Amino acid sequence: MHMHPDITRLREGLPAQPLTDAALARWRVRADVTAAIDALAQFDAGAGLEDVPALARLFSDSAAAADLAGELIGALAQALVAEPLAQVPLGHATAPGVARLRLASHGRASLSLAAHSCRERTVPVTALFEDGLAHDIIIAGVGKAMVHQHDGACLTNNEVTLAPGTQLFRNGMSQTRQIIAVSRPLLVLQLTREAVRPRPSREISMASGDLVKTISGSKQSSQQMMALAVLGALGHAAAVTVMAELARDQVAERDLRWEALRQCLAMDARVGLGVLETLAGDGADALCAPAAALQRQLCATRPDLAPLMTEAV
Repeated sequence: MHMHPDITRLREGLPAQPLTDAALARWRVRADVTAAIDALAQFDAGAGLEDVPALARLFSDSAAAADLAGELIGALAQALVAEPLAQVPLGHATAPGVARLRLASHGRASLSLAAHSCRERTVPVTALFEDGLAHDIIIAGVGKAMVHQHDGACLTNNEVTLAPGTQLFRNGMSQTRQIIAVSRPLLVLQLTREAVRPRPSREISMASGDLVKTISGSKQSSQQMMALAVLGALGHAAAVTVMAELARDQVAERDLRWEALRQCLAMDARVGLGVLETLAGDGADALCAPAAALQRQLCATRPDLAPLMTEAV
C-alpha cells in the first residue's frame, strides 16, 4: 500500500508543518508586525486609533497595510504548497463569499484580514447595527459599500466606492456598513474593539427604518442562550430551578431571561407559570409587559393550564 509522505510524517510523530510554522514565525518578528501586535493592548484599553501610531499607520497607508498582509499571505501560500496538510494556527471563519483570518488579538481588540469574492451588486433588505468600534482599510480589489446611519428614528444610507486606500469606520450602535458589490476580489484589513458591555444588536429594515429584531451582543449571553436551548432539548429536569432563578434575575440580559422563562415553561409548566406570574406582577421589571401579554395569551389559548395558573397565583 502506498503511503503519502505527508501522512507518513504525521504517523511518525515528526514535525507536521515545519515550513508553515517557520513562515508564520518569521512574519511575527517583523518590526511592523511586532509593533502592531504590541499596540493592541493599548487599543484594547480604550486608546483612539490616532493615539496608537503602530496601528494608525496601517489604517492610513494602504501600502503599509498591503506590505504587512502580503508578506504573510505570500510566505504562507508558498509553505502550504509544500505542506498541503498544514493548518495555520490563526483563528479563521468562512461564510458564502467571504473568509476571515484573525492575525492577532488582545482582550476586546482584534486585527484581522477579510477576503471578499466577486459578486453582483445587491442592495440588502436589512442592516445590522452592532455595538463596538471598527476601522477598515481596503488593501486590494474594487467594490461598493453602503454606509448606514441610524439615530433611533431615521435611517440614512450613502454608497461608497471601494478601492485600495479606501477607509471605513464604525463606532457604536448608530453606524454600520455593508459591502454590496465586488467587481475585483477585495482584501480588507480590519481593526475592531468590542464594547465592554455590548448592547443588543439591532436589525433595521432598509425600506422603512423599522426595527426588525434584536440580537444579543454579548458572546457570553449567546453561549448561555445555546446552553439553555440544549438543556431544554435534553429535558434536563435538574436545570429547571436554575432557569427559574435566571428568569427572575433583573440584572441578567433581557433576552437571556426570556429564553430561561421559555425553557422553564416547556420543561415544567407549574414552575414556569409561577415565574411568569412573578414577572407579570412586577411593574418595575423590564419583562413585566411581555410577561403579562404572554399570560393573557395562555389564558385565552390554553384553558388546560388554568388550574396551574390559579395555583401559581
